[in-house]
Amino acid sequence: MKILFFIEALGFGGKERRLMELIHYLRQNTDFSLAMVLTEERVHFEQIYDLNVQVKVIKRKGIKRDPRLFKEFYKQCVEFKPDIIHTWGFMTTFYAIPARILLHIPLVSSMITVAKRDFKVISLNNLFFKLSCLFSNLIISNSKAGLRAFNVNSKKARVIYNGVRIERFHQQYPLVQIRNELGIKTSYVVVMVATFSRFKDYNLFLDVATEINKKRSDITFLGVGGGPDWDRIDKRMRDEGISNVILTGRQSEVEKIIIASDIGLLCTFSEGISNSIIEYMAMAKPVVVTDTTGGSGELIINGVTGYCLPRDVKMVATVITKLIDNKDLSASMGQKGRERIEDNFSIERMGKEFVDLYKTV
Repeated sequence: MKILFFIEALGFGGKERRLMELIHYLRQNTDFSLAMVLTEERVHFEQIYDLNVQVKVIKRKGIKRDPRLFKEFYKQCVEFKPDIIHTWGFMTTFYAIPARILLHIPLVSSMITVAKRDFKVISLNNLFFKLSCLFSNLIISNSKAGLRAFNVNSKKARVIYNGVRIERFHQQYPLVQIRNELGIKTSYVVVMVATFSRFKDYNLFLDVATEINKKRSDITFLGVGGGPDWDRIDKRMRDEGISNVILTGRQSEVEKIIIASDIGLLCTFSEGISNSIIEYMAMAKPVVVTDTTGGSGELIINGVTGYCLPRDVKMVATVITKLIDNKDLSASMGQKGRERIEDNFSIERMGKEFVDLYKTV
């Protein structure tokens, strides 16, 4: 079987990490021929070149929507002759429509990764989304909450939860050395791994850090990632003199930073299934997430493996302090979280579900 993946770039985001985990699984467990088409030359996961995947770039020319991509992607399909087109994002799905129709290639779209619409009902983006849904054979969401939010045709809809290679999180790292390299001088660390974008609430992250710093100075907050809002958040820190937060920028080995932390935090407006939360739990860290309506409740057992809280500064600060001060509770939540990931969110489970889907589409 020949699978052609279509995604804008292989940056630091969640869907990119999910795709890379899937490719690792397919390489180890199937004899599928794999190819990938990108619209940008941005490749963070350089191991893609070691996984026997053909990678082509049909570079977008300056503008956000480039009609040339319809023709360019069609040409890639003619050349590779895939059995399935698997797109990652609603714009790549939109660009794949002519190839889907004219070449009669089944189209699987993994375009729902959040549980909140980020475009207006009357907008070009909504029109593109509707057309992408219409011409897709199957539409994959990584959460049930995502399907509810986007009101997808139930006959086409499938939920496949994110999965990770558990062995990634069994490595041993020098805790003291990592903290020294990051400039951490406190006893405790709270980490948030997330893109600096409108979907993630780094302002709330700073508010929580400031609230806790009023009463104690033994906790450092780490913001790990990059993105369009990084400069604004960095400026706010400098303007307000927020001293208990360190922004690390993008990191290639987030596992090292998570293992050096005590609590995994995600301040967000709404999630599908967050890779960051999965990674926190896989490394036996208790998690605190500001998501009560999205997909986090499908991942976290509230009060058992972590907490799903409203976006309330004092409540989040209180729970973090409780976990820091109650080591038995923190350890118990971390261990139960790891067991939940091993049982329900492994790459073996996710990979098998995708393979079964490919064989039936």
